[in-house]
Amino acid sequence: MKRKVNVTAWRRQQRRDLIERRLAIPAEERRRADQRIEQLLVAGFPMLDRLTIGFYWPFNGEVDPRVAVHRFRARGARTALPVVVERRAPLEFRHWAPGVETVPGVFGLPVPQSPLVVPDVVLMPPVGFDGRGFRLGYGGGYFDRTLAGLMPQPLKIGLAREGSRIETIHPQPHDIPMDFVITEAGIHAVGSEGLRIEDDVLAVPALVEAICEARRLLGRPELACLLNTLLEAERAGAKVVAAFLAELSIDADARERLLRIQGDESRNCAILIALLRDIEATPSHATGSFFQMALAIEGDRERVAFLNRGQRWVARQIAAALPRIADPRIRKALQAMQDSHLTNIDICQRVLEAELAPGAC
Repeated sequence: MKRKVNVTAWRRQQRRDLIERRLAIPAEERRRADQRIEQLLVAGFPMLDRLTIGFYWPFNGEVDPRVAVHRFRARGARTALPVVVERRAPLEFRHWAPGVETVPGVFGLPVPQSPLVVPDVVLMPPVGFDGRGFRLGYGGGYFDRTLAGLMPQPLKIGLAREGSRIETIHPQPHDIPMDFVITEAGIHAVGSEGLRIEDDVLAVPALVEAICEARRLLGRPELACLLNTLLEAERAGAKVVAAFLAELSIDADARERLLRIQGDESRNCAILIALLRDIEATPSHATGSFFQMALAIEGDRERVAFLNRGQRWVARQIAAALPRIADPRIRKALQAMQDSHLTNIDICQRVLEAELAPGAC
């Protein structure tokens, strides 16, 4: 069995190590890498000329984005710097260009005395990044809180040194992956299979357009379709647990855990029906195909594993949809629903490992 990682302590040590490693790079080597990253950013993302760009003022050996940002601004882009408003709160972005008044802020970084803006794209400085495009930051959680609250989601581009790549940051439910990571080695697109280097820089704009299209806010018909898809899946989940519990050979504790999942699925059905009625859509009375598929599964372990896959599927559907939902009530309800599925995934895993592990009595 894998040893559980203390993620907080592990990340703290990783930050120290990665920052030390970054600062140890000779200044001239850093400068050459910055020039290469700047060239890739300008060549691969020409659409930034017409967007509002949130960027950062570099320190601690971070990649310097300012030359590239100057080029975009000269072609029509609007640029903004992030501002820490208060501890554990989302960042604000304020318009910045040469000549805008600033005052020193956190770490002595400039704080523009100018209007707030909402960025279309955010250039981000990872302390570290992993093979799935997740970013290890400085630990305050400011960027993740900020990005979670922006609708629609901005394009997220990490500018990093290749030496900052690590195997995993041990992502948590609140962590938000980047869309692209640019290092001196090239432009890495973040997809379902992880990072993929783009050999053809000219192909990147089409990828950006596809990402932006996928993030456009859901209209009422699309939202109703999503909610009904989730409703059918939750109804199927509740029936699956009931059917499995009638036949599973498990102890009382494991049975109680799975009953909790059934309760969550039933509650979610009621919530989804109410949300559909709120947007004046007709709730579906169907049961998702997951139910019939589940009934064909044989074996206790196989059935719980199948149930777990269903929980993961719903969690992924909600995670993909949240950035495209404007209504804060619906977003809050679906976020709570996603959280319950993440908890239930853990419950299924515990039952599999403790009660239904191979060789368990």
